[in-house]
Amino acid sequence: MNDFNPGTEPSGLFWTAAVPDDSVDVAPGAGTARWELTDFHTRDFHTLGNSILGGPSDPAIVSFVMTWSGQGDKVKQTDGETFMFDSVVSSVAIEWSATNETTGFHFQSDPASTSESEFAAVGHEKNGRFF
Repeated sequence: MNDFNPGTEPSGLFWTAAVPDDSVDVAPGAGTARWELTDFHTRDFHTLGNSILGGPSDPAIVSFVMTWSGQGDKVKQTDGETFMFDSVVSSVAIEWSATNETTGFHFQSDPASTSESEFAAVGHEKNGRFF
């Protein structure tokens, strides 16, 4: 379990939540990554409007595994002034589930092995004042 406490998120964050450091493993130079969360407590806002306005919502639990393969070309994109993305084009396989704790609604995706990836990339981005 994590210590996410719905309703106590710092102000100014938009659709974000702290996740355990060990839930993410990334090798940008190789273009590989894995992000896995199990039984992560979050909120189900039901609609885009509710999520933007902060409610109403129900407690929810999500679990997922996302794995980037890193088997594509190395690509560097830059405008030379404020933006640079140095990446490896990849594919990603995703398996995902969610349960609304109030209604009991549950969604389970197909297995990750059935994923079809249109585009994915893993890399380093620099932008704005951090360029």
